[in-house]
Amino acid sequence: MVAWVAGTEVVCPRCGKPGRAGVDKFRAKGKEYVYNVVRHYEANGVRRCVISRVGGPAPAPAAAPEAAGPKLGVKVPEEAAGAVASAAGTSLQVPAPGTEVEVPEPPVFTDTEPLPAEVDRISWYITKVSASWGSLRENPSPENLQYFLRTVRQVAERLKVPCEDIAAAAEYFAKVRSEKARTIVNEAVKRFIARLIIANTAYFAAGGPQPPPAAAPEVKVEVPRELVDAVNALQNRIETISKDLEYVKEQVRQRKGPGARAVARGEKKIEIKEGNLYWMIREVLRAKGDLTKEEIAEEIARRFGRRVSGNSLSGRLSELAAGGYVAAQRQGRRWTWRWVGP
Repeated sequence: MVAWVAGTEVVCPRCGKPGRAGVDKFRAKGKEYVYNVVRHYEANGVRRCVISRVGGPAPAPAAAPEAAGPKLGVKVPEEAAGAVASAAGTSLQVPAPGTEVEVPEPPVFTDTEPLPAEVDRISWYITKVSASWGSLRENPSPENLQYFLRTVRQVAERLKVPCEDIAAAAEYFAKVRSEKARTIVNEAVKRFIARLIIANTAYFAAGGPQPPPAAAPEVKVEVPRELVDAVNALQNRIETISKDLEYVKEQVRQRKGPGARAVARGEKKIEIKEGNLYWMIREVLRAKGDLTKEEIAEEIARRFGRRVSGNSLSGRLSELAAGGYVAAQRQGRRWTWRWVGP
């Protein structure tokens, strides 16, 4: 047996491949466990092999890759088995606390062909963001928060996508640590990954011409002339009804006061006599044509020296409209009134 020195180049006792010795900590059920590991720096990232628990006998490096022995047995406490298996990329079955369990060999990929460069790039970015969020979600420590923010900002800068919302959501979660905050970060991560995919898709779209979409086949249908005429007549009728409906709505809008409703039902008669407000409105509109309510009030004050409130003038105009003496017309954002009666 030899001493385990972190940072030294070793041949992994587990897989027989060269790597760098290290020591990693795992947390499970409130307890912390320390294990000797071998880190393998590969093209698609860093892979770890868990070797032995710190405090036990130091592991012996393999003599050579081809001379690697059988699968390595490691004593793993039951409560730490999940964390260690997750780090090792395997699933451990622990029969009882302290029982020696077998760490199986890593699985082989179904497809061995290398991914296209851009697909590999975007997949790796998504993996980095997801993994860093998983670490922060399980342990929202300041260190994990800074690692997550650094990862997100690095990816966002490289693909030119915004990341302010996901960074703010992560900081919020690290402060409150609630289920609602976790849900907010999940949504932010989902949207951030969607931006990465969209940005990558835009890259492909700009990289070269796309084949034109297939033209839809022409479909010719013989329609009887009578049916065409009937459809056209129905369309004209619908347009006429729509205009009539707009007119009715306008009349209802103009007759909004109780006095106007009484005039419309014939319960009140409008008497236009010299000197009353109906007569003043008629004289002003006959002389000036289309005027707004405010302009009518100003003309009455100027010509007859009488000040009229806006509510009083609105009520009289509504009554005159219900009796068919005046009509309102919208011009832009203003309503103007015109005398149309005798």
